[in-house]
Amino acid sequence: MDSHGLQQRIMDLVSPDLPNEWDVEEAMEPLQSLPDDILVAILGQVPVIWPISNSLCYSYLNLAAPALKCIEPELLPQWVNETLDHYERSGLKEAQRFMADVESQFVCRLQGRSGLRFSEIAGRLLPYGRGLFGRNIELDKAGWAAAVTETIFLPVEISIFPDKADNFLLYKLTLSFQWSFTAQGSFLVTREQEQPNPLENGRLWLQDFLVAFDNPQLMADIYFGLETLRARVFLERELPGLMRDTAPLLVRMQAIGDGRDRDGRFFSLLQQLILARSPAVENRWSAQISRVAQTGATALDSLLLAEELYVALQSGDREYVSPVPLVFQGRMELDSIGAALVQERREKKNLFIEGLASLLVTLPEAGEQEKNSEEEQYPGSGQAAPPDAPTAMVIQGSRATADREQDADSEDTLRYISIDNQQVELSEELVELAHEICCDLGQIPDQYISSAAGRAGQGDPGRAVLDNAGGAELCAPLTYDEWDYRRSGFRRNWCIVTEKEIPATRSTFISNTLAKYYGQIIRLRHQFEMMRTSERFVRRQRDGDDIDLDALVESLADTVAGHPPSDRLFIRLKRDERDIAALFLVDMSNSTRGWVGKAIKEAMVLICEAMESLGDRYGIYGFSGMRRLRCEIFPIKNIEQPYTDEVRQRIGSIEPREYTRMAPAIRHMTSILAEVDARVRLLITLSDGKPEDYDDYKGEYAIEDTRHALIEAKMAGIHPFCITIDQHAHEYMAHMYGEVNYIFINDVKKLPVRMPEIYRVLTS
Repeated sequence: MDSHGLQQRIMDLVSPDLPNEWDVEEAMEPLQSLPDDILVAILGQVPVIWPISNSLCYSYLNLAAPALKCIEPELLPQWVNETLDHYERSGLKEAQRFMADVESQFVCRLQGRSGLRFSEIAGRLLPYGRGLFGRNIELDKAGWAAAVTETIFLPVEISIFPDKADNFLLYKLTLSFQWSFTAQGSFLVTREQEQPNPLENGRLWLQDFLVAFDNPQLMADIYFGLETLRARVFLERELPGLMRDTAPLLVRMQAIGDGRDRDGRFFSLLQQLILARSPAVENRWSAQISRVAQTGATALDSLLLAEELYVALQSGDREYVSPVPLVFQGRMELDSIGAALVQERREKKNLFIEGLASLLVTLPEAGEQEKNSEEEQYPGSGQAAPPDAPTAMVIQGSRATADREQDADSEDTLRYISIDNQQVELSEELVELAHEICCDLGQIPDQYISSAAGRAGQGDPGRAVLDNAGGAELCAPLTYDEWDYRRSGFRRNWCIVTEKEIPATRSTFISNTLAKYYGQIIRLRHQFEMMRTSERFVRRQRDGDDIDLDALVESLADTVAGHPPSDRLFIRLKRDERDIAALFLVDMSNSTRGWVGKAIKEAMVLICEAMESLGDRYGIYGFSGMRRLRCEIFPIKNIEQPYTDEVRQRIGSIEPREYTRMAPAIRHMTSILAEVDARVRLLITLSDGKPEDYDDYKGEYAIEDTRHALIEAKMAGIHPFCITIDQHAHEYMAHMYGEVNYIFINDVKKLPVRMPEIYRVLTS
């Protein structure tokens, strides 16, 4: 293929985009001399990569020809798929590195010469990690190891050794080092013990300390390297068996080093000490570094030594490049740690306030004190205090502190708190919480106690906290994969789904709908009541409602023939209770504006009125959003919530919003229904059109992603069904749902009446 034809071919593949001609011409150069069959195989992956990253596509075109010296053309789709996984997980640079090193990163693993992936060992390592940390941590995969409070990240794959057993041992060592960093407080080091760490803004003291240096990254690398050496000493003391087993692996890893350090090869020496505890050659840094390898060294010792070494290593005339960390060392994720600790602090605060409030409610002295205080404030009035006045148990100047001069592990110092000169004994759970809060903040803040008093009805300061707690609590944002049919693989953690509250606004819609369909609702209730149970006769029972004549004749014949007669001679009427759970997923896209949206709301009112007489468990959720980072779910009624006036008003509040990215909503509903124990689980979607979003989520891509989400639902034991009013539904709905799993309603005015009938057919 000549250069002009090749350029036109690439332009056609990325259409309707118009890439820069010079970029295309540069990407063509490695391809021009290739045979046509190889060229076709390479260009066939361009439509897969281009929509995800233009830059990555150009890198692919430059690297594909060299890669084909190591792999067969048939393996190109698999290689591209793994490249895109690296891109979505770790970014462009990591994906380009993966592509450039095709032999070690891809070929070796295909030949079974590389080690282990996280998915293979997560189940085996999780009990070990929870035993080490002493709490229910979670493991997750990332491009490198890191400890972020309750979540420990481990590399996606470890392929340093050819033997899988050795790579598994290295995974185990990596998890142990992350535990050591946490146990020794490597990331929570401070010079001032009185200062809360992290601050309310989520920043750790160590972060502010590092940014004060001209070269923060150099200082961070020195400190973290010293802490890794101290972690090895700690593990030799705490886990001698593990360190004995891994010692040969660490010796074999000594060859790993990139040499990107300052004069004297400081970081190479430090890595040798970490791996073998003794340097190959003594040099000027050895004596200083060995100070943190002594038993009893602390994180503050590492910090002070790092300051000394920084002065000697810092050089302003050359650009600093960080050394590649050892695989078990990982990285310091200080931003994530600070944010997670602030979130934990808030959770402990809420738990403490709720627990103390529950305790204060049970104290008889609180009521008497409130009464006496009111009489003092309003003597002789005989009236209660005005609603805006603080009640008697307002805490002023009271505080609960830990005695730092006593043993920090002693619970006696935290067993009592003083509220207005009255000692209150804490429960065991509160003692533990108070101890953790004191370790974090140095004391129990006054605001915690006053808020608890407010919740207990003994003070005004906590009223705002109580009001907030009474509002609807929606789940944190969740991430879901998205199916990319072009590469036959998932785009990992691609869509962010957020549950948002839909306000319950009062209007005449519900009353008007109930009046409009009054007769229809009466008939539906009667029909649905008849569906509550199904009856059938069960023959040949030991007891029952009537005699089974066939069984009796056979029994008499057996007696005459000399055989033992059967005692199963009765018929019993068996009533089977329904065990059905259903979720209704309502399209709230902008296209439902007008009569369509009104018909959908009327249909939901009718189905709810009918379901109340049936007894099936059901929930209602709306969905809409814009782009993959804002897929919104609107809970209208969860599956255990009763059908109340508030739910009715929420149905009346359903209104058109934005776009129809259906697959994330289906995956979210699948995760909800998967937790429900029911014999039959239904997911019924009401929509007026095909899945579509503001970005490139449309056409075949959107249909295939939605189809795959429905397949995932079926694999989870859920039966999906769609009710649509789209005139063109037959063009794509059968492909997504299957021929018999959807119904088209050609007149939207019929939707409210047809909806209960459809449900009755589905569950009969």
